Formats: sequence, structure tokens, C-alpha cells
Amino acid sequence: MSSSASRLSRRQFLGASMTAAGAMAVGPFGTIASAQFGGPLPLSDLRPSGALDESYWWKVRSQFNIVDGLAFMNNGTAGPMPRVVYEVNARILREIAEDPKDNYRNEQANESREKLAVFMGADPDEISITRSTSEGMNVFAHGLDWREGDEVLVNNHEHGGGLGPYRTLEKRRGIKINTIEVPSPFESVDQIVGMYRSAMTPRTRVIMVSHMPYVTGTVMPIKELAELAHSQGAMISVDGAHPLGMLDLDMHALGIDHYAAAGQKWLLAGTGTGVMYIKKDVQAQVWPLMGAPDEPRPGSSKYERYGQRNAPSAAGIGTAVDFHSAIGKKNIEARDRTLGSRLRAGLKEIPGVKLWTPDDAVLACGLSLFSIRDIPMANVVTAIRDHGRVHIRTMGTGNLNAVRASTALYNMPEEVDQLLDAVRYVSENASKYMTSTQQ
Repeated sequence: MSSSASRLSRRQFLGASMTAAGAMAVGPFGTIASAQFGGPLPLSDLRPSGALDESYWWKVRSQFNIVDGLAFMNNGTAGPMPRVVYEVNARILREIAEDPKDNYRNEQANESREKLAVFMGADPDEISITRSTSEGMNVFAHGLDWREGDEVLVNNHEHGGGLGPYRTLEKRRGIKINTIEVPSPFESVDQIVGMYRSAMTPRTRVIMVSHMPYVTGTVMPIKELAELAHSQGAMISVDGAHPLGMLDLDMHALGIDHYAAAGQKWLLAGTGTGVMYIKKDVQAQVWPLMGAPDEPRPGSSKYERYGQRNAPSAAGIGTAVDFHSAIGKKNIEARDRTLGSRLRAGLKEIPGVKLWTPDDAVLACGLSLFSIRDIPMANVVTAIRDHGRVHIRTMGTGNLNAVRASTALYNMPEEVDQLLDAVRYVSENASKYMTSTQQ
């Protein structure tokens, strides 16, 4: 779509939908902007009542206060709160400041737990509200009774938040970490499951795997890996930093033992929020990370003994679930897949671009990793920001030199095209950006 046609379509939309969508505007550089005034729409207004066309997604976009003219595509690090979540956080913070007698707000936290359980396909006593994915990964890893020589199976694209506790256990308990070198991109589910099967030994106690490795954004075959682990008498722990709020998750259907997820990324619940699932049948094997073991705490709430919780965040994460539920989990996943496919299809057409994320609608969703003619990744990020005012991030691990873009529910097709235009410009002018210090 040309920039003039894109602007025209926005004007047409704004003229027809200003009231319903909550006062949106077109910022500089031809990107979408939400006006910085007015409260959130009632969540009932976000429930689809017809076709999920771009007018509908414009209405969703209007519920974010993203700065005018910025195409924000780094949701994989931290996403913006929608207005309804922001306002719940602000209201509770204000209420506690005015009347601090009830500063625990346990009832609201328990309401959030109930909502998260339904949203994630779990029972409420299998859900713990944490402060991050890393905390959830540490609870499980350090909660098991390890013996010297026990093994954990990981791959070379795991995040330090999930891998870190096992490195500590390697030093403190004498466990062994076995690492699989996974290809990028990989070819099929069978290829990956086969690699894990070949790497398992009689001493393998846990498969620790990211549902979507933060490096490539590949959707790993978690259900199949869970079946493999259990067939060998092992457990499976999943680093789910990205899928919550992106994919239509069902913990019971996946058949996993443990899942740690982030609130600040695709769930859009703000920083310092997270969720942990531990299957009811295995909780007796997982000690709490904090607190006394004989404290009478029911189910997974025993894993929340970390002191004073942030009451606004605990309530706000439930409101984030309400926001996603109003739109619909399946609708959000379809939107994220559509935008991601649009980006990856466009990247494949640009000379000099290498795509590291699988070119498969099943194996990829809202994260896309690519590189441009061996240009230093920091230069690529800066050039794309300066040329198109699109914010993405660097992504290096080992000798990888690449950048990662997130396509979330508040992004629009025009923003994807805006990123592709910037990538094309950088590739065509690669000599300008090859030096360590950009010219």
C-alpha cells in the first residue's frame, strides 16, 4: 500500500469511527497514533460483533497510549499496558495511598488467579501469581530434590532466566546440563523431537525448554516434548515468557508439569508481573522457594510466599486477562499470526535479508528474527528507527548477529509495511551502515 493510499484509508476510517474507536489520529511518518486523552472503552465494546476487519483492529489500537508516530515492535521485551489495565493499576495505587488499611488486596489477587486459570486452561490451585518468568523458572528448578549426576536437557537458545537456576544447581548439587544445538530455522516438529529423543539418557530428569525461544521466536512442539519426557520418566519445565497473550494456551491439553510466563510481554499487564503453572499431581515434588514448608497454604498459593506483593499489579494482571478475553484468545492468535506472516513474507522478498525464524505458519507467530547483509545489529536497529521510526531490538547469541521484530495485537498492517520499507532502504544502502559506528 502506498503512503498516500494508507493515509486516505485512515482518514476514511477516522471519519466513520472516531466516536467508537476513541479519538485516534495519524502521526508523522504515516504511522498510527492514539490520542492522549479520554478513558478506556468498556470491554463490552471490544467484543467482536461482526467481521474482524481493520476497522475493528483500529478500535483495539485506540486503547493504547503509544506515543504519536512510533511503530512499536518490541513487544517481546515489554509491551504497553492498554488503558484499562493502566487505570486499574493507578486506581488501586491511589486507593492504598489514601487508605492503607487494606494494602494486601488478597481478594483481588485471588480473582486474578481465577481469571488466569480459565485463560490458561488450568485449575486455580495450579496457578501462582509471580513477579516474572524468571521467578517461576527458579521456583520449579530449585524446588526439586536433585541428586548428584541428575541431568537436565536444554537447547542452545534458552534464555538466562530459565537456564540460570540449572547452572547454579550444576555447581551446588552436581547436576549435569546437556545442551542440544538446534538448527535455525528447523525443518519440522519431527526433527526437533527426534533431536531431544536422541539426547535423553537414563539420568535425564527434566527437559527444560522455551515454548518460544526468545532468539528465533520458533513455536516449539511442547505437547510432543511433554509426551517424550513422560515416556522416559522425566518431567518437563517450560519457559513460556512469550506465548501468554499471543497463543491460545491450554496447560492441561499441553500435558506439561510446569509453565512459567511473563505478564509484561504479550499479556500487556505491566512490568513486575508473571504467572506460574505447576500441575497439581507434581506439586508434592516441588518445594516452595520461600517460606516455611509447613505453612497452611492451599495449592499453588504456597509458591507465593515472597513477602508483600504489589497489589496494583496483582489486580491489573486480571484486568489484562479481561482485555484479552473480550477480544478472544483465538482472534488474537490469528491476528498475531497474520501480521507475523505478512512481515516474514515481505522480508523474504528483500535482497540481502536472511530470515532465521521458520517460514511456517505453525512454527512461527509474533516474533521474527532476521539479519541484513551482515550489518552490525545495533546499526540495523538504529537505522530502522531513524529512517522509519520503527522500534525493534538487537538479538545476538553466540555468533548470531540479527534483529528481532514483534508483531502484536495493537500493531497494524501499515506498520509492518513501514518496517519492510525501512529494511529495504537499509539493505539497499548497506555500505552506510557496515562500520561499527554508524555514519
